[in-house]
Amino acid sequence: MKSRFLVVSLLSAVALLSCSQSSKKPSTNEKAEVAKPTVHPEPTFRLLDQRSGFKTAFAKPNEGKTPPAKPPAELFDLVRYEAPLGANAAYVTPVREGEKRPAIVWIHGGFDFGIDSFAWEPGSAENDQSASAFREAGVVLMIPSLRGTNDSPGENECFLGEVDDVIAAGRYLLSRPDVDPKRIYLGGHSTGGTMVLLAAASSDFFRGVFAFGATLSVLSYGDSSCVPESASEQEQRLRTPAFFFADIRTPTVMIEGSIQGNGPYDIPSEYLGNAPISTVIVPGTTHFSVLRPGSQVVAKAILRDSGEQANVGITAAAILKQMSGSLNQAN
Repeated sequence: MKSRFLVVSLLSAVALLSCSQSSKKPSTNEKAEVAKPTVHPEPTFRLLDQRSGFKTAFAKPNEGKTPPAKPPAELFDLVRYEAPLGANAAYVTPVREGEKRPAIVWIHGGFDFGIDSFAWEPGSAENDQSASAFREAGVVLMIPSLRGTNDSPGENECFLGEVDDVIAAGRYLLSRPDVDPKRIYLGGHSTGGTMVLLAAASSDFFRGVFAFGATLSVLSYGDSSCVPESASEQEQRLRTPAFFFADIRTPTVMIEGSIQGNGPYDIPSEYLGNAPISTVIVPGTTHFSVLRPGSQVVAKAILRDSGEQANVGITAAAILKQMSGSLNQAN
């Protein structure tokens, strides 16, 4: 997707936000009330408040109700995790005896957030969307089916209620005897990257968040999106991570290739606030080719991250070095 679409989309998002804020100013004839301090339970996330009770006009019924494919037993268990609408399906690496390990919930790309054999079928180095780098490194990997996909209950809500399912998947991992409860991470690619940014703006449950190829605004998806450009301001706002970046408390890394990706991520400072968000644009890589070496570097960072405070810094240099090493091994 061309970066110019991202720029246009973010400018549109800023315009929408500006209009919404200006409409709330008192007129010159009104006496402005003195604001009283508001005490919020911590943490407070505006996206959660604004989504509460909202009904989208773009929910898509799950007509197929197709159960997930049975995975290879040595790679994954097919489990059910409790989500707000009921029990959703998920693939998760089998329990392993020994020390507790870090874990990651992974959300793949596309507008159908179901699960299938892509989770264990190896992809090429240029486009490996299996997230296998994590389980190969020894990180517990969970790939959940979200509402309205496979035989999971509900409808596909296009980046709304699915966010709650993502967080519920993370909480499922707390029940695993081999998972360190303080080292549960979240990652995703493309639309999955956008989804994990929305989750990061809705909860501080995860220790770190890694968003590959995300967009700042759903308007960037254009006609291919599950929400049309003609959708109402509220429909768009609730699916646009940039509006809620300032609420993110979890260390978050946005990673993208420099070629035909969704970057660069020129995020206005007023949107960021003090959020611990970093961006990594990897030269010479695409939206897809950055994924495998980037995931390998992220997996290594997760394994190293064992202190009291999260330390999940990722650099473009580290990803390029990983790519170089992989090419040398292949040759």
